[in-house]
Amino acid sequence: MTIRVLPPALAARIAAGEVIERPASVVKELVENSLDAGATRISVEVIDGGKTLIRVVDNGGGIHFDEAATAFERFATSKIDENSDLMGISTLGFRGEALPSIASVSRAELTSFVAGQDAGVRASVEFGGPVAVESVGAPAGTAFVVRELFRNTPARLKFLGSAGTEFGRVHQVVATYALTRPDVAFSLVADGGERFATPGRGVLLEAAASVYGWHVARELLEIEASAIERPSSAFAVRGLTSTPGLTRGNRNYMTIAVNGRWVESRRLLFAIEQAYHGFLSERRYPVSVLLLKVPPGDVDVNVHPAKTEVRFLREQVVFAEVQRAVRAVLLAAAPVPAHQATAPQPPANPAWPENPLWFARGMSSTPTPPVDTPDRTSQSGQEAGTARQEERPTPGRSLPVLRVIGQAHDTYLLAEGPNGVYLIDQHAAHERVLFEEIRARLGRPAEGGQQLLAPESVQLLPHQERILNEQGQVLKEAGFDVEPFGPRTAIVRAVPRVLAGVSGADALVRLLDSLADGSGTSGWRERVLATIACHSAVRAGRRMTVEEGQELVRKLETVEQPHTCPHGRPTMVYLSISALERDFGRH
Repeated sequence: MTIRVLPPALAARIAAGEVIERPASVVKELVENSLDAGATRISVEVIDGGKTLIRVVDNGGGIHFDEAATAFERFATSKIDENSDLMGISTLGFRGEALPSIASVSRAELTSFVAGQDAGVRASVEFGGPVAVESVGAPAGTAFVVRELFRNTPARLKFLGSAGTEFGRVHQVVATYALTRPDVAFSLVADGGERFATPGRGVLLEAAASVYGWHVARELLEIEASAIERPSSAFAVRGLTSTPGLTRGNRNYMTIAVNGRWVESRRLLFAIEQAYHGFLSERRYPVSVLLLKVPPGDVDVNVHPAKTEVRFLREQVVFAEVQRAVRAVLLAAAPVPAHQATAPQPPANPAWPENPLWFARGMSSTPTPPVDTPDRTSQSGQEAGTARQEERPTPGRSLPVLRVIGQAHDTYLLAEGPNGVYLIDQHAAHERVLFEEIRARLGRPAEGGQQLLAPESVQLLPHQERILNEQGQVLKEAGFDVEPFGPRTAIVRAVPRVLAGVSGADALVRLLDSLADGSGTSGWRERVLATIACHSAVRAGRRMTVEEGQELVRKLETVEQPHTCPHGRPTMVYLSISALERDFGRH
């Protein structure tokens, strides 16, 4: 096999794969070019999620006529000149790969005008071919149009998502830069309809309201710029972060920018999550926009062609500052309650009724344990095998009637059964009960929905709007009454009865976000019901009385599948009497 140098057009097409993965990648590169050109207004328009057309227009400095063709050559850039420049990059772009990569996989057209020049310039390239340049009249700034993305690379085109999915990614890019650069007026148009527009007055809260809606913005806390204690005061963090009452089901609402550059840093996301420790329940995430100011020499942005990864010279210091800044504003807004110094002592002689009426209610004549029990000790020989065989429940038998005798860590109910002891996860158990109650109401909206006292409007992100459009009938069967009310807006008139008393808008947003995760049960109907049940169920950490716990267990005894929650997690752990006697040496 002969080794040879690839033709330039083929090499460019291969290299484009590192920079341009989908329409959102194109938008990101073009928006960054606009920001580097000093634009104060940037408009983005897409058709068919960007697969058919992408147009980015700005009012920046523009490109001179004699530089237009050069802009489409690989490694041509105006932002760095020598090696030392890489150590202190202040621009978003610097590699000189974006425009040639875009032009190699699309029909690209650039129109630009520099103030003070006699005419503007138009440069066009089709799928990596020669650059055609001509003089034209044009407004100040630059307009870049991309058509038929990936038409010459069918394999890449095949792996793109639907128009809705791709637009959701485009929306995330534009929204992120609108949040990280509130001093720039952004607008996003999709298939002829404006999705959002920011005022560009430099007020971060206004930008957040334009992107997420005022119902979210009013729950955001301001993080004042705070310098790290070091010689350079150029190291600081500011931004917005949500109160503990406003959460989302994924990390899509956590935005971080370093020196104006949107970055994806698991380390910094973890710092934010750690700041919320004790404030949020498991798998709930805040809405955050953090703007970090770091000395250029302390951060390396030349990690990957996509320029979303960075390395910090003092990563631990940055982590600690982010965590401290977020934690401080949370504590100021909602101080953490102090834990009880000493745990209350149980009664000296606890007395339980020998056979209370509520324990006898509904008891089957031959109750059996419900779940397979893990081995409690390592034994050998026939005795151990016999013991384990005796502890194994008979498949398909119903849950025996249980007597709740307490609660551990405000999370697990402790119950006594005929043949052993049960630890019951109160959240998982309540999920199962609610899931089957809601499923029983399907097809009966009059019974399944609770009308709100006043309809509530909610602004939706693209992925939320897409799921609502696709699964509206399932949501209606579950008890929601939702109708569109303009672009990215919906009106909530009713919610499932198990959600009565909560904000209809918040309930809908939480549900749509959870469904977007794609985890859990198979099938949309099951996922919707499981998610509603999860959001309605009693949470871990809530103290329950014995009576409340007994009522929950009584309901669990009546369901078809009491042993697991709708997501497949076990609702209980069983410890047989024989296992206890074996562990205490009573055999």
